[in-house]
Amino acid sequence: MSKIAVIADSSCDYTPERAKQAGFSVVPLQVTFEDGTVYRDGIDLTGEEFFKKLAASKQLPKTSQPPLETWMAELHKYEDYDDIIIVTVSSKVSGTINGAGIARRMLREEGFRPKIHLIDSQTASAAVAAFALEAVRMIKAGRPIQQILSRLSYMQNHLAVYFIFDSLEYLRKGGRIGNVTMLAGKLMGIKPLMTFYEGLPKSVDKVRGMQAGYKKLVDGFLKNSTDLHHVTIISSCALDRVEIITKMLQTHISDIEITSVEIGSVIGTYVGPGGVALVYEEKEARW
Repeated sequence: MSKIAVIADSSCDYTPERAKQAGFSVVPLQVTFEDGTVYRDGIDLTGEEFFKKLAASKQLPKTSQPPLETWMAELHKYEDYDDIIIVTVSSKVSGTINGAGIARRMLREEGFRPKIHLIDSQTASAAVAAFALEAVRMIKAGRPIQQILSRLSYMQNHLAVYFIFDSLEYLRKGGRIGNVTMLAGKLMGIKPLMTFYEGLPKSVDKVRGMQAGYKKLVDGFLKNSTDLHHVTIISSCALDRVEIITKMLQTHISDIEITSVEIGSVIGTYVGPGGVALVYEEKEARW
């Protein structure tokens, strides 16, 4: 049986410890605050610490891809493997996959034996982790590398993540919406429902208030999911909202398995506190 390793970047919002338990490793992106301090995502700051610093910061921190030496060091850990699968956040919002590609090219020139396969998830947060988890599942089942890669390719336009944002402020700071839109949303209690579409964040609906947002998330899952017995809930400093959505889902499906993931510092920079999302595979191709 071939030896296959799986690596994700930290946009997957799995801590290194949690990822290790699940069977893959994580390479950290970086977050730099206005005072110049650089933090490794998922390592140097807890989610709670990050959101406290975010609330106190006048400017959004800057996010950046892992340094080349970090990629090289991680890949060298698997030099006796046959294949290495790297899953990254969407290339439309980050250059992370390009950095991994440079590391791959340099290692090839050194005569590095394993084949390195780059997977652009076309998405972010725990949806990235879903790719890594599926690859690990197939590896444990003894599936060959080409079958795994084909499955991950299929997931690129079938795996969905839908976010409800508590505040539009962080989208505004990140340049996603203007001041007038943010003010109107604040005054009317409008919450955007967003997804990743062809690798880019896209607004697909608006709801008035978080309760309506929870219902929209749950209804979308019940209508479109290929597997009504498993779903992932993402939250940013909002465990009370995870509990609300969990109860709503369990009302419809008593034996549903729910995985909960807390957003880290890179994705949290643009989501802000109070955001929630669902991740699941849809029946139809999304684009």
